[in-house]
Amino acid sequence: MSEAAAAVDKTLFAFLNGLAKRLYFKELEFSDEFLRNDVLGGISEEEYQVKLKRFSGLLNGLVSSDMDFTQLDAYLSSQMRKKQGALSETEAATITRFWKSQKSKIHQRLVEDNMWGRRLKGSSWRIDVKTKARHIEQLNEPTAIMELQLGSEESEKADEVLRFEVDSSKLSELLAQVSDIEKALETHSHVS
Repeated sequence: MSEAAAAVDKTLFAFLNGLAKRLYFKELEFSDEFLRNDVLGGISEEEYQVKLKRFSGLLNGLVSSDMDFTQLDAYLSSQMRKKQGALSETEAATITRFWKSQKSKIHQRLVEDNMWGRRLKGSSWRIDVKTKARHIEQLNEPTAIMELQLGSEESEKADEVLRFEVDSSKLSELLAQVSDIEKALETHSHVS
């Protein structure tokens, strides 16, 4: 199914955008009344409920599976072949265009909504070399001074700064753990 093969239904596109803004961005001005009367042109309550159920279910399926565009194409093709309630080519093209424009925004919003606690907002570091020490072997020993800024998006409190010092061996341990985290993230990101 190619998006270019069918025209986009601007009314459906606006409805999907309004629905997404209400469901995922908590923009309450996109009420049922507004969507039914202003976006969909005052269709009957019964028609609206059918459309709402159909497209909110479809939208939830796209979002919950974080569908990529290959999966979307296959999914919409299967929806077009259904015997009852099949999508039209125009509806499928409209959903494709909507998903291309909103997928990353919705995904980002869900990530933000589901993050708990503080986040790493920034980091900095410097190298210090000891010029005074009780023991001669500690002189000229380089250490890294690290600083991590932690904060929360919704909190108005000042960011917390965590400072610590690491020597070469502790830095190697830290980097090995960060490498393990990176590998785990890559493994999980390729699964979805």
